[in-house]
Amino acid sequence: MENIYQRIKKQYENSRGDSTTLFQTVVAAAEEIGIEAVLGVLEQCVTEKRLAWIDNQLASLPLRGYPLQDGFNIFFERYLGLSMPRDGELVEASAERVVVRWWNQCPTLDACSKLGLDTRQVCRCAYQKPVEKLLKRIDPRLRFDRNYEAIRPYAPYCEEIIRLEDY
Repeated sequence: MENIYQRIKKQYENSRGDSTTLFQTVVAAAEEIGIEAVLGVLEQCVTEKRLAWIDNQLASLPLRGYPLQDGFNIFFERYLGLSMPRDGELVEASAERVVVRWWNQCPTLDACSKLGLDTRQVCRCAYQKPVEKLLKRIDPRLRFDRNYEAIRPYAPYCEEIIRLEDY
């Protein structure tokens, strides 16, 4: 398992806008340990990278005291480099949640399309929890979700939600 972790981590760190080789490695490793297990390894790599980034950046990031706005700005704009209207649209903004639809270029979508992987499974198993863990570093009440009925290529956009929960 350590060998698989090292292979996935190396490809993830080197993917730089093209995830095809990463997901070729995922497919090969899935033959050894199964797709769920290898996506769990990828999730660990993604989590490590995102938490290292937020831990390094958080003290210098401009927090406005509005957790939903701060989470949106830090994750989508600062970390991913997305912006509206170029990359998506705001569908809902309330005190409890923000819903956005993205149609930006996505290396994961591109690689999954090339290799016949289901983005619903890949995004749920490898990328959902890392986003939520990053957001919780901004404010522990933040939650992240995707509408897996509205995710590319099954829809023209990926719909993502950040919620603010009360304790």
